[in-house]
Amino acid sequence: MLEYLPMSTLAREELLWRFGKVDDPEIEARRQHILKVLLEQSPQTKQQLLEESRVDGARAVLRRVLALRNLTASRDDDARIEACTDLATLERWHDQAITAATIADALA
Repeated sequence: MLEYLPMSTLAREELLWRFGKVDDPEIEARRQHILKVLLEQSPQTKQQLLEESRVDGARAVLRRVLALRNLTASRDDDARIEACTDLATLERWHDQAITAATIADALA
């Protein structure tokens, strides 16, 4: 139904606001079902979300390795990690961080 009805920005924002966190498991189950159906209808969006999730995970793992190795990232280094959206680069930095002596070596 929403697909065919024009919607103002205000109406769209209100609809999204109503999709905030709820404690009712029945409502949450309905939301999950709607989300699943929408993602099945939009494989491109589903793929994009999966890629973003992988990138976020790679950033988290890289930061964990750096922390475990006591390599403290500067603000600039952390901003560089956060700005990186290339999974291959983040994975390379991760691999380098395992043996790097410095942050500069890890992010080379």
